[in-house]
Amino acid sequence: MLGLITGSGFDDLSDLDEVSDDVIATPFGDVPVASGLLDGTPVLILRRHGAGHAVPPHRIDYRANVQAIRDAGATMVVATAVSGAIDPALPLGSLVLIDQFIDATRGRSDTYFNDEVHHTDMTDPYDPGLRQVLREAAVQTGVTVIDGGTYVCTNGPRFETPAEIAMYRNAGATLVGMTGYPEVALARELDLPYASVGVVSNAAAGANKEPLGLDDIRTVMASAGPQVRLLLAATAARLA
Repeated sequence: MLGLITGSGFDDLSDLDEVSDDVIATPFGDVPVASGLLDGTPVLILRRHGAGHAVPPHRIDYRANVQAIRDAGATMVVATAVSGAIDPALPLGSLVLIDQFIDATRGRSDTYFNDEVHHTDMTDPYDPGLRQVLREAAVQTGVTVIDGGTYVCTNGPRFETPAEIAMYRNAGATLVGMTGYPEVALARELDLPYASVGVVSNAAAGANKEPLGLDDIRTVMASAGPQVRLLLAATAARLA
């Protein structure tokens, strides 16, 4: 069954038919996970920031979330990643099938293997097979996606400085966000196929003279929401 991990701007994806709410116990804490039908297809949904969008990016228990959605029955996961565009060619509202990441976080618990030596291959951190299904779903639905992008995950909750964005651009990053890591690495450790759809909500710092406005970001996310839902519902149906 497909599991969906949703973040900022996509709480309405949790509006499932025949919904059932459960609490999954993990060694790292209890996590609410909803199950139901997304446009007719069974899925699991986990809200990354918790009920009421209350948990900031640097305080999310990523280990609990990833284990919980796996233990609830997800055999693969697609996540949403609200992102700033480092690449100026990415217009607002773009959907990007992320294929690489750069970790710029600090202090996050990012492994299940603290008591043994375990090295996880990260050549293809985002599952190629699952990304292919997303591409096919995009063609089927007519949703435009950009195939490939490098996501740099910063710690938050503050936004980045223009100097930091310039550094990340020089390192090859095209998107920036605060929640995609360590989620992707933890899924790899659990052998849980994982893909992420970056949703461009704003230009990264330095691209505009005006400060980033949360109201503007919310407007973009509201506009992108129906396309994201259409893509995810078609993906779930292809995987069912």
